[in-house]
Amino acid sequence: MLDTKAVGKTIQGLRRKKGLTQEQLSGLAALDRTHYSKIERGLRSPTLDTIFKIAFALDMEPHELIQVIERNVAFDFIEF
Repeated sequence: MLDTKAVGKTIQGLRRKKGLTQEQLSGLAALDRTHYSKIERGLRSPTLDTIFKIAFALDMEPHELIQVIERNVAFDFIEF
């Protein structure tokens, strides 16, 4: 399972590095600001569609955003 708080903090750090507010980024990504805020706070896990929207709003390729998340977030998957 993904640590949604760490995913949110990673995305928040990238947004701040670009000098964007939550309102600006959510507008660029065509996301509801409240929904985007919940992602940053770790209350929601972003869908693949949302990852793409956030990546493009951050002027990144989606795979680049996923790589940054991968480096900063612990993954705990249950083996079957």
